[in-house]
Amino acid sequence: MLRLRYTLRRIVQQKCAKNVEYVNGKSVRAVSTAVGRYNQSTTKATSFDSTTYEDAVDQSRRTGTGVKMAPDTGKLRSRQPLVKNFFVGVVDKEMLGFPEVVQREEMVRIENEKLPLTNFFADNVNNAIIDRTRQIPTEVVDAVRQLGLYGINVPQDFEGKGLGWTASLMLTEPESNSANVALGLLSHRVIIDLLKEVGSSEQQQRFLPQLVNGSQVGVEAIFEYDIAENDLFNTTAVYEPEAKEWVLSGSKAYAVTGPFATSDATPLFLVIAQTRRLSVKGDAARSTTIFLVDGNTPGVKLGEQHLTIGCRGLQISRVEFEQVRLPESCVVGIANEGNSVAEVLLRSGRLRNALLGLGIAKQLVNNMTMYCIENQQCNVPLKDMEILQMHLSKASCATYAIESMIYMTAGILDEFASPDVAIEAAITKYYSLTQLRNIAGKCMDIIGPKSLLSGLETEVLFRDAAQLYTQGESMDTMRLYIALTGLQHAGGLLSDTVRMQRNPLFHPGHILSKFLQSSNIDNPKTKMRLNENVHPSLEPAAQCVEHSVARLQMCVELLLTRYGSAVVEKHHDMQRLTDIAATIYAMFASLARASRSYCIGLQLADYELVLASAVCTHGRDKVQKLCNELFNGQYVNNDSNLERVAKQVFKSKGYFPVHPTTYNF
Repeated sequence: MLRLRYTLRRIVQQKCAKNVEYVNGKSVRAVSTAVGRYNQSTTKATSFDSTTYEDAVDQSRRTGTGVKMAPDTGKLRSRQPLVKNFFVGVVDKEMLGFPEVVQREEMVRIENEKLPLTNFFADNVNNAIIDRTRQIPTEVVDAVRQLGLYGINVPQDFEGKGLGWTASLMLTEPESNSANVALGLLSHRVIIDLLKEVGSSEQQQRFLPQLVNGSQVGVEAIFEYDIAENDLFNTTAVYEPEAKEWVLSGSKAYAVTGPFATSDATPLFLVIAQTRRLSVKGDAARSTTIFLVDGNTPGVKLGEQHLTIGCRGLQISRVEFEQVRLPESCVVGIANEGNSVAEVLLRSGRLRNALLGLGIAKQLVNNMTMYCIENQQCNVPLKDMEILQMHLSKASCATYAIESMIYMTAGILDEFASPDVAIEAAITKYYSLTQLRNIAGKCMDIIGPKSLLSGLETEVLFRDAAQLYTQGESMDTMRLYIALTGLQHAGGLLSDTVRMQRNPLFHPGHILSKFLQSSNIDNPKTKMRLNENVHPSLEPAAQCVEHSVARLQMCVELLLTRYGSAVVEKHHDMQRLTDIAATIYAMFASLARASRSYCIGLQLADYELVLASAVCTHGRDKVQKLCNELFNGQYVNNDSNLERVAKQVFKSKGYFPVHPTTYNF
């Protein structure tokens, strides 16, 4: 039956590609504005702005101005968000059918195009033409242009390959053999994704023909060296109504400016600047705007180069903007609505960052495996030692989950119209890079000091993993974003329940029913029946997902009841909530992938069942542990002690205990 389902799904997709026009799904509340306002606020947040990005898009379509999204013709009708609904205990069982968006004929074509790329990067890395610790040579930069890597995700109307999310990610996998090349092209592709979705027709006509052939290379100039004390950014843009121009001033750091964006290829900077709304006073006037700035514009110059721990074949520099005058056509999306447009930008960047992390993780697992096969200790092969087997098994399970999450998120983007996958993309990057850091640490455990000898592949991969983990947004910021996004979605749906539980004297019937219910955090009762949508061999794994989702819903309801709107200040609980949601999504994606692989008879699919079962079993135990910590509260889970210690650390301006041999007389 499951094999028949996948066959019918292909038929439906083929018919939809011919007949289905874009249909707006149910509008869901945008979260980027809420998180942005929370980050800007210096007082306690009690409510969020309910203005949705979808409303702005609909208005722009009617009026012909502002943001214009790319058409979603040929896609299935929009569905409810997947991970957001985990926070309210709802699972879309149909999504357990792992997305199949690349048809058989197209898959063959992609594999044929992928083969020369795989050979190119493998040969150049093995022959030291691409030295991972030094500048990328000019011949490699020219080869990247000839191989068409600049235009993988550019629409065919602009002479690009016109690939969707899944196909473009598959075709860029070989680049992970050289993290320098992959990270150098990442910003370029993110900017193309942004132009396709929210760029105006004028911007597409102006920039995409230059970006597709590499005569212009996209560079993200978002992050800053110094923290802004009162605003989100120190870089500012002031609008002059008389001249109808923006004046951009400030500096950005950590911009990947070379070697692809050189004198032969003009950089196209994507800049986020602090702006203010006209005719609005006070903090309400604060906003952000996204600009596209040509590198040849007067006032734009490169500053000092940053020497980072990894990806040393790239030029990562500071960019200075000195009174740069920009026309209105350089604004991406709607002026002063940068938070909304940034949601598209971050979604693309997070997904592509996760893919690069996946490539490095695979290389680390392969290197550790070969080391164990080729070496022995005390006449015992390393591959027969149980502790090393456990290290490699856990690393393989994490890599399998990462890959499943990436291609499930990409498949949702390709298959459905206007999907809400902001939280899925954030979780995918968060889970990928945190697991990559753990895998790199396991490499040091297995290989030992030799793993960090300068110039060895394991040392270079460790540096690149550390670089990718710290490149861009911090993990703590992403944890808060994921948790707050899920809580905001749940808050609207659970508002009546939370209100009754926060006022028990006025709703005794509801409180009594809560006491009488048999489901609890240790033994949750569910009626999801996820096992009906996967292979029977995966029924225990499906049960793990059900129980974990039910526990997440209980924790969300508890936190909203316990803290109300003050929950946004409980950052440690937010971190636990993020880890729970990320673990459940990893379990869900692995379960769906393994079921599909076994049903259609892929090679070694029986071991994929074992991998998915291991991911789900370990994930269930982790979720239960984190949920128990949330239910126990700060005085039992040790949070209260940690908060007291932190206050004394700040009071003493550092480590405060006296030396253990000190006398008090």
